[in-house]
Amino acid sequence: MSLKRRLLPAALFVSLTVPFVALGTLPAQAADDRITGYAAEATLTGDGVLKVTETVDVAAGSGTFSRTLTTRVRANSDDDRVYDVRNVSAKVNGQPAGGFENAETDDGRRVSVQVSGQAKVVYSYEVDNVVADSTEGREVSWPIVQGYGTEIPKASVTVNVPFATWVTCFAGRTGSSMPCTSSQLAESAALQIEQNSIPAGGRLTFLTGLSDQATVQPNAEFKTRWTLHRAFTVDGATLGLSALLLGLGVLAAAALWFFKGRDAGKSGPGAPERPVLDGPDGPQFAAPDGIRPGQVGTVVDESADVVDITATLLDLAVRNYLTIVELPRERHFGRLDWQLERLNPGGPELLPYEKALLDAVFADGDTVVVSSLGASLRPRLTLVREQLYADVVTQGWFANRPDAVRNRWTTAGLVLLGAGAVLTVVLAIATKFGLVGFAVMLAGLALSLAGQVAPARTARGAAVLGRVAGLQQYLADQSSTDLPPAHRLEFASRCLPYAAVLGLTEKWALEIAATDDDDDPDAGIGWYSGPENWHLSDIGESLANFVTTFGGHLTTARRLF
Repeated sequence: MSLKRRLLPAALFVSLTVPFVALGTLPAQAADDRITGYAAEATLTGDGVLKVTETVDVAAGSGTFSRTLTTRVRANSDDDRVYDVRNVSAKVNGQPAGGFENAETDDGRRVSVQVSGQAKVVYSYEVDNVVADSTEGREVSWPIVQGYGTEIPKASVTVNVPFATWVTCFAGRTGSSMPCTSSQLAESAALQIEQNSIPAGGRLTFLTGLSDQATVQPNAEFKTRWTLHRAFTVDGATLGLSALLLGLGVLAAAALWFFKGRDAGKSGPGAPERPVLDGPDGPQFAAPDGIRPGQVGTVVDESADVVDITATLLDLAVRNYLTIVELPRERHFGRLDWQLERLNPGGPELLPYEKALLDAVFADGDTVVVSSLGASLRPRLTLVREQLYADVVTQGWFANRPDAVRNRWTTAGLVLLGAGAVLTVVLAIATKFGLVGFAVMLAGLALSLAGQVAPARTARGAAVLGRVAGLQQYLADQSSTDLPPAHRLEFASRCLPYAAVLGLTEKWALEIAATDDDDDPDAGIGWYSGPENWHLSDIGESLANFVTTFGGHLTTARRLF
């Protein structure tokens, strides 16, 4: 302990240390226990140890008589003064105390003896760390009367301190600064103290100064007191270090994204990408670069999710690999359901993830009902997502699987977040720099968030993204009304899966519905058919319900720019 810390002004030391702050509770005494007399004598040895003998007269005692020697007191706003109490013993009526217990507690030592009727209890112990330096000189202090659970009518205390020059004394309840009844320094340098009526739980603390001739060395010890406020101290040092670490963490995350997480090429909205190819048989649908709906969704948000899989299923239906049959409701407000029928197994023209989706949906047969898929389909979709992620890498749109990159960054951020949490706890317990650990946690959070946008497209992927943006602009702003009537239904059907993955399902379902030019019920359009008396004009609502039921409702339409 540095001398600077020990040099407390005498007035401050008296106001903070002498009014003893007990950190625990007093021992409970039997209801009929009374203290009728109290006397204590203490002597300071040359090595700074105070040897204490206390004599307590107990009347009508029965059972266990206990007191607590508290060894930690408040020294100032940040520190506690710590005493070392040892070699505790007790006698009752001149004999070793029966049932003697000297137990260490959180706030000191609990000393218990067995008494019966009239008893004289004599405590003996030694206290170290009682000598401290202050601006007033070297001082000795100890709360000699403390820890009794019953009132003391009168206490007489004699303290032998060589080279004592002055004495002061305080008594009363915890925190009291009331002077003792009398305290004086005798010619022999012995302190003579008397105090009338010390309440239950009260204490008597003496403080005496030493002359320059005293050879005893200061041995006071101080320990920083933990508080939540101190653990997260806000000052120049803690704020500066926290800001520095947080800034470095955020800067590192930004740099990592700048050099590793950005697309290799730039993409812009450009002009609308008209997916129409004019041929000898009339205008035909042609997606930019032949991209499929599931690929569109994965390129746009770097994630293979349920929307991409649902759009892929619609695309496979439009391309004649399955049909979607809307089943009649059992009652007017009954649940909607659909039957999926596989038309052909598909060959090498299918991409691996498309084949995996067909096999997953029709794993139990070539005809399935959507309501029966549920839990059985979800585990199979894992392979579909794996194949879709692998596909965008195979196409050269991503150098690495987006999910693997995102998971790697997120995991690193979570590890840093966890390390910051541990560091926060350690620093908060041991120092005042708890904010530093909190800053590390925020840096980990920043790294995790950066990881969500970290998957980087290649230059080829960025170019495809730009063309997809043009397709989205076309699907949002244009319609099929400029096409010959004979081609509108097929064109709108081919556009529908792309519209579904880009959040435009309703618009292009209505484009299909608009091709219904009569009031007669319709048998269907090849890839989608409804129950009896179903009209093609109803397909907008039918498809919206199908997309919602099969893939979950779309909460946010994908927008690129």
